[in-house]
Amino acid sequence: MTRVEPADRELPNRKLRRDGEATRQRVLEAVVACILEQGYYQASSNEIARRAGVTWGAIQHLFGSREALMIAVLEDGWRRLHERVATEKIAGGSLEARLRAVLDVLGSYYESPEHLAQIQIILDFTANPDTSAETRRAIERHGRELTKAWEPLFAQAVGDAAADHDLVVYAFTTLRGYLTARLIAASIADIPDDAVQRRLLINGVAAALRSEARRRGVPLR
Repeated sequence: MTRVEPADRELPNRKLRRDGEATRQRVLEAVVACILEQGYYQASSNEIARRAGVTWGAIQHLFGSREALMIAVLEDGWRRLHERVATEKIAGGSLEARLRAVLDVLGSYYESPEHLAQIQIILDFTANPDTSAETRRAIERHGRELTKAWEPLFAQAVGDAAADHDLVVYAFTTLRGYLTARLIAASIADIPDDAVQRRLLINGVAAALRSEARRRGVPLR
């Protein structure tokens, strides 16, 4: 009788896990595609299932409720965001050059179509009185952790001044706000190249950081 090694016995389970993860990812991508093409409220359960190539029952087995599916879309985006930030290196001889590098990293997330879908999910969750307390806590937790996620980038850009929470929040929210506004505008109509606006944005943020850091006696890199 042929002896079955333990590793061989584990292969079917590993294959099932891989298949399940692949299906899960297809479903998450289908949700984003539906929202972008049809809008959040028109992204029906049946259409999501059709795009993912599974039944709605299979989706419920993986995620549970529709609300749990939508929070999974958000968490998948947040996870990829944190992974991207953890590996980025910010370099440049001037503060402006380093802030431009930070803007480029921010843009990889906040200018992506996926972020537009996430905005629609968050707006519904925060306005919908039927949103569960657990989901609200998850969104609030992400909001608290968001600035912390970007602190390593700003530490590379501004040095010790990144320890000043106000400076980091100002720089982060200003750059993010510009990118998010561009993303929303691009979803409505074609928009022109913004090289000049980005240069002015970076110069303005750099000048404000230098001025406030000097006033507070905080050394900039």
